[in-house]
This record gives sequence, structure tokens and C-alpha cells, in this order.
Amino acid sequence: MSYTLHCGDALDILPSIGPVDCVITDPVWPNAPDGMFEESAPQDLLQQALEMIEAKRVVVVLRSDSDPRFLQAVPPKFPFFNAQILPWILPRPNGRKLLGNLIAYGFGEPIPSRPGQRVISGRASPAKPDKQAREISGHPCPRSIEHMSYLVRWWSEPHETVLDPFMGSGTTGAACIELERRFIGIEINRQYYNYAEHRLASLAATPRFQFHPSDSVQHKMEMVL
Repeated sequence: MSYTLHCGDALDILPSIGPVDCVITDPVWPNAPDGMFEESAPQDLLQQALEMIEAKRVVVVLRSDSDPRFLQAVPPKFPFFNAQILPWILPRPNGRKLLGNLIAYGFGEPIPSRPGQRVISGRASPAKPDKQAREISGHPCPRSIEHMSYLVRWWSEPHETVLDPFMGSGTTGAACIELERRFIGIEINRQYYNYAEHRLASLAATPRFQFHPSDSVQHKMEMVL
């Protein structure tokens, strides 16, 4: 399957992105510690980005202690459908809170009902964060490939196009390659982008994915000056 990566500000790049089938993204946390990310107004950023996007479905992944009122950023054109729990294998304490889950909030129309996908699952299997992605890319919160594959499977169909406007270390893209979805990723941080670019290129070159010669692998690098 093809994939396209952009390095730059999502708000600058999204106007050039045509319609997609699904958005799956883990945006800047609304309660991230100061200095962890470059963005100071994450709710405004998410709202502006989603208003630019034409898609059937949107999935926003948040940590369990993130205020769900942040999701007021999702435009009314994407009606709420369901929330899904993405549990960690090993929960960890954070003050009085035990952090053990991510929550994926799904908006828009569900995938078509077919044998094996009649009732949409509400809970993924427990997984652990991608330690290698954190160590190599320096990203503070890389997600699990198992969790992102779960979301790609339940929110898109084979050969559809999935967009992640806040790609980070590229885990959504890796899941799309594995499950034969087209992928468009945008990331403003050059270090995270470089890791994601190398990661997806390595996966695309792996014979077990059975890529066809006609499939194009595109890299569009739009530098932020």
C-alpha cells in the first residue's frame, strides 16, 4: 500500500490533502506538562485541523486522565459514535491516579457491518508502549502497535486511506502498512518525523507485507523554516 509523509505544520499542509476515509490520531495532550510539546493551545489546534478535513470517521486517542471536554474541539459534522478502551499491560501511578488505559473516542459513521465485524469491539487487548520508539525517536509517549492496529482494523477498511495529522513516531502508519491501508502522516517535529520515515520505509520493504510493484511509496518533505 502507498503512504505519504509530510514534515511540517498540519494547519499548513491539510489544505492540500484531499478527502480521506478515516482520521486516527493521538493529538497533543490537553493536560501535557509544560514544555513537553511545542503546542500551547492543543484544543484550538485539533479543532482547526479537523475543520479542514473531509473524512467518514475520526478517532481521537487520549490518556485516561485527559479531560474529555477537550473533545469539544471535534466539529459537529463528526457525530460521536463510541469510546474504546486501550489498556496497558502494566498500569503506573501518577500521584493519586493509577494510569492504566488510553481511551479512543470514535466519531462519524462506523465501518460496514459484515461477518466478523457485526458488533464493534469496545476494548482492545492489553499492550505496552513501544520502548524502542521512545529510545530512538525521543518521543515522550509512543503508542503501542497493537493498540493502533486495533483502531485501524475497527475504523477503516482494507485499501482505504487513513490520515494522522499529528503522526509522532509513526505508529498509526505502521499499523496501516501491516493492515493494507493507505496512510498519510503529518508531523512537525523533525526528529520524530525522521524516525517515522525510517520506520515506515523499513516496514514497506519487508517481504511479509507483500507489496505490489505498482504501489507507490511517496515521501513529501515540506520543511518548516
